[in-house]
Amino acid sequence: MAYLNGNVVIVVMGNELRGDDRAGLFFGKLISKHTSIPVISGGDAPENSAGLIVEQCPETILIVDAMDFGGRPGEMMIISSEKLSKDSVSTHGSLHLFVEYLEKTTCARILVLGFQPKHLGLGEKMSPEVAECVRKTAREFSSPDLLSQILKTVRLK
Repeated sequence: MAYLNGNVVIVVMGNELRGDDRAGLFFGKLISKHTSIPVISGGDAPENSAGLIVEQCPETILIVDAMDFGGRPGEMMIISSEKLSKDSVSTHGSLHLFVEYLEKTTCARILVLGFQPKHLGLGEKMSPEVAECVRKTAREFSSPDLLSQILKTVRLK
């Protein structure tokens, strides 16, 4: 847990108007009520929040987004930036470029929490599968001890 002796920032991404693409934003709303960790909304243009992120001087950044990794709708995956490839499909196509930029400007360790979307159509509601997974994950992350344990575990992979 010594790795987390420093600033942790959560960056949530998504588009409120596109079905399951709002998963990251929904996670941010839920978690911000239960943590002192800064939660920064990047919306659907996370590069616009880069200055706010850098100002926090983070040592760990957790990016939360809808991400097509070939899982079942509502499934969740945490990956480190080292395992994030240019082929990783975020609903925001340039996620790897955003991560590379943050790595260079902050020297922070970056993790991505992705939720497998079911549908991303304009004007659609979030699918029940994704909404339930986001709620469950936010409850789990609301415990500081559990958040530290999750980040420590991911670090060891």
